[in-house]
Amino acid sequence: MLSAGFHSEIWRAFGHNTAMPKTSHPTKSSLIECAADLLDKYRFDEITVEMVLDRSGISKGSLYHHFEDIYHLLEGAMIVRYARYVDTNITALQSLLTTAKTGEEFYIGLSQLSAVTQGEGMKRARQERALTIGRAITSPRMSVLLQGEQQRLTDALVQLIKDAQSRKLCNAEIDSHALAVLMQAWTLGKIVDDLSESPVDNDAYLALVNRVIREVFVPQ
Repeated sequence: MLSAGFHSEIWRAFGHNTAMPKTSHPTKSSLIECAADLLDKYRFDEITVEMVLDRSGISKGSLYHHFEDIYHLLEGAMIVRYARYVDTNITALQSLLTTAKTGEEFYIGLSQLSAVTQGEGMKRARQERALTIGRAITSPRMSVLLQGEQQRLTDALVQLIKDAQSRKLCNAEIDSHALAVLMQAWTLGKIVDDLSESPVDNDAYLALVNRVIREVFVPQ
């Protein structure tokens, strides 16, 4: 049986600000962490060099030593925040695989994970992911960085799905890479409804997603 607190564990994972990945230089790491913190409160276009310097206590010369401009720094911060979301997803799925013993338990766990990722509490996270992807499309510099994080997420999900397939928890008739991409697509897909004047009933949406999970992921 799945732990009664598995749903709560997912909520804690997605609500916890995990440590920022460290770069090779501590000053660069500090600047990125500062900018990432500012993105909690301000939009990308609202953050200035002065705000970063005031908050970090680092000199302007040091900032421009490590970054071409404020946008270069903010792009790095957005990638770090995206990476944090990636790691949270991976951790939640690893926890599910550790707990689930049957295909039905795997289905229940994926349903609980969907309830969190599709909920109102994750609306800002979905919007930020979309903003990061959109920024990468127009910024070749950022695109290279995001490709690395995106590939890391996809590779990790593929391996987790393969493990689930080998244990007969997940449908082995469908390509694991395709399943990994679908899993990411449905968590981000709710963004289109977040911007609607008349949003879909979330219970109805989750019921549909759960039906897809059962039909596609669970061994028949």
